[in-house]
Amino acid sequence: MVSVKTVITILTYLVAVLGYLPVVLHADWPARLAAPLALALGIAFDRRGRHPLAGIPATLFTVVAFAAYLLQWSRSNPAAPVVNFLVMLLAVRLVNEKSPRNLLQIFALALFLLAGSSLFSLSALFLLYLTLLLALIAIALVLLAFHSVDEGISLTSRALRRVVAAALAMPAASLPLLLVFFAILPRPQFPLLSFLNAPGEITTGLSERVEPGTSSSVAAAHTVAFRAECERLERNALYWRGLVLDTATPTGWVRGATPTADSPAQPQGRAVRQVIYPEPSRTTYLVGLNMPIRMDGVRSRQANDGTFVNRGRPGGRIRYEVQSVVSDTIAVRGTVDRNHYLKLPERISGRTVDLARRLAVGAADDAARLDRIEAWFRDAGFSYATTGLPVADDPVDAFLFGSKKGHCEFFASSFARLLRVAGVPARLVGGYYGGEYNELAGYYLVTEDRAHVWVEAFIDGRGWVMIDPSAFAVNFDRVGEASRPGMLGRMTRMVDSLSYLWIQVVITYDLQKQVELVRTANSRFKGLRMPRDARLVTAVTITALAALGGVLVTRRHRPAGREKRLMKRFLTRLARCHGLPRSPDPSQGLSEIVAELDDPAATEFVAVYSGAVYHDRRLTPDEIRRLERLIKDIGGKHESSP
Repeated sequence: MVSVKTVITILTYLVAVLGYLPVVLHADWPARLAAPLALALGIAFDRRGRHPLAGIPATLFTVVAFAAYLLQWSRSNPAAPVVNFLVMLLAVRLVNEKSPRNLLQIFALALFLLAGSSLFSLSALFLLYLTLLLALIAIALVLLAFHSVDEGISLTSRALRRVVAAALAMPAASLPLLLVFFAILPRPQFPLLSFLNAPGEITTGLSERVEPGTSSSVAAAHTVAFRAECERLERNALYWRGLVLDTATPTGWVRGATPTADSPAQPQGRAVRQVIYPEPSRTTYLVGLNMPIRMDGVRSRQANDGTFVNRGRPGGRIRYEVQSVVSDTIAVRGTVDRNHYLKLPERISGRTVDLARRLAVGAADDAARLDRIEAWFRDAGFSYATTGLPVADDPVDAFLFGSKKGHCEFFASSFARLLRVAGVPARLVGGYYGGEYNELAGYYLVTEDRAHVWVEAFIDGRGWVMIDPSAFAVNFDRVGEASRPGMLGRMTRMVDSLSYLWIQVVITYDLQKQVELVRTANSRFKGLRMPRDARLVTAVTITALAALGGVLVTRRHRPAGREKRLMKRFLTRLARCHGLPRSPDPSQGLSEIVAELDDPAATEFVAVYSGAVYHDRRLTPDEIRRLERLIKDIGGKHESSP
């Protein structure tokens, strides 16, 4: 026998743990310490049967915690104090007596904490936590109903399994309805509670400032930047445009005001559609394959240089579609503000100026100057590296004439500076290069370590021409590898596919997807055609359904299990031999019924049957054969066996 109270207590602690785990990384250290300490004290107090911290100590602790976290609350930090206070409330309830009222409060606090965790991160683990919490709470509530009737009630293992199965059937039965409501209930384009979302912890690789030479090494952050659902492309087409840096400074490049005179024309090239799922970050720039011409699904502002800026609040989950034309040239209507794209910083190395002028001497036009600078870069012996980088007051000079080793910021900054000194309008473009294609789900996974910078030079008659100076490095072929081979790579892609599916189906499911779902269903419905042999199909379908219905009816009226079938035969035999009703009075036990019959076979049947079934044990094969023989012997001289 199992005590119901003990089971409820165990389930309560499991519910508390499941409510605490999703927020443990986002709670401050007092809350992190309070919850496990309260769990240990609560278990100890329950075993001793005394709760010394209940009452006034618990109330004082609650008031102090409320005051402390109320002072921390602000519009810029609304979620963390609330979640921390909920953890403290959970700790208070754990050290108190496990009365029905306190148990219900623990269940509610666990659900509130799980909901609060979604303000920080809403990964696929949320669904796992929610499923486990609902299952455990459903079981605990059913057992709590038994406990409210009899506080000392105990159940057999078999009875407990039946109660658990019945409790789990409730949330399982509601799952289809939940899925239907999730798909059809209207929802706004943007979350109503987005103002409570905590700012994203991930800092994107995009930046409005490029400053090579500030550090001797660059750390590789392999966190996910975004996922892009699109067709598989060749490697040299995987340039994801983010923003343009058009203003040169003594140490690097920054993004300035785009000249209003610039008027890009429609790019000519291969059209590619992408669906982008960026990770939460503080950036407002939206990426797309170079060159993006249109973005839908998010409020954005497009600049003349092909930069798209998110007008919504950064830090949340978004999904948007991009229409791009993959091309290395952006045509321009007319010309551009050459003065803006030829401005140079006040301090430039004399060697850099001499090199640019020497390469420009004798060149007929901007295209010729560009070709000469490209040729010089190819032959200079530069190598791509993220460690051992030059750190100097003039990093471009140190890179060009010293180490000749650097990452994309060194290559792009020095190349664009040489272009401007030579009289060719130039600018930097920041974004990402490469990506790992996931064949399972058909998308590119782009991580932060793939952040990249390249150059665009303006050539009269052609427009902005894309050049990636990093490609001139002798070892650039090892940069931005497309995939990881082997079993580990396949497992990694499979796990990421599940994360992508969660984001696509649940996190970014909005009104736009609902409309697409309805349109798709409508078009498929219109495309349905009745087959020529419709009568035959209808007849076969009706016959199959009738057969299925017959099987279900037969199984419904047939007693489930060998024990129940034996009992039905026993009652039928008693009715035939002794005139008893086939459905005896439920207030009478079997022993009372057969005691009045003076039939040894019936009495022995009840003894054997009760000794097994009523003691939570299945009948053995020998017992089944014995009971079948006793059924035939019932009645003795009254009637021969059928």
